[in-house]
Amino acid sequence: MNIGIIIHSKSGTTLRFGRLIAENLKEQNHIVDLTELRTDIPVNLGSVRQPKKFSIVNIPDCTKYNAILVGGPVWAFSASPVIIGCMKELKGISGKKLLPFVTMGFPFPFMGGSQAITLMSDTAAGLGAKVLPGKIIPKLFRNYNLHMKKVASEIPSYFE
Repeated sequence: MNIGIIIHSKSGTTLRFGRLIAENLKEQNHIVDLTELRTDIPVNLGSVRQPKKFSIVNIPDCTKYNAILVGGPVWAFSASPVIIGCMKELKGISGKKLLPFVTMGFPFPFMGGSQAITLMSDTAAGLGAKVLPGKIIPKLFRNYNLHMKKVASEIPSYFE
């Protein structure tokens, strides 16, 4: 299967998780493209409720993928405006499996992770994607590196 992974990462945590997912998918003989989103101006803070004006300069063409994973950090108790902005512009995701994922600093998913996954899932569903259960990686008070490895190893089962 040809799978695209699209990531917004500020600190590198989400990118590291995306790379772990990519490695696990490649071990199962999937072809994987990983795109780290770039914007025309720095976007270091923000909220989807009060979006900053920016453009994403490298939105991938998803028509070539059989499935897509989209990930970003939790900002202001929701998904980052960069990942939501990207998702709204994605072409070629209708009818395809899409798995959203987030990383977050707070210890409990209800502290922004669940809201971020819901927003990402609703955005993807609105574009016709077949949304898979989202994944949340909280950092505080946890061995999040071990948790990332465990979750990344489980994700290929969605694409068998």
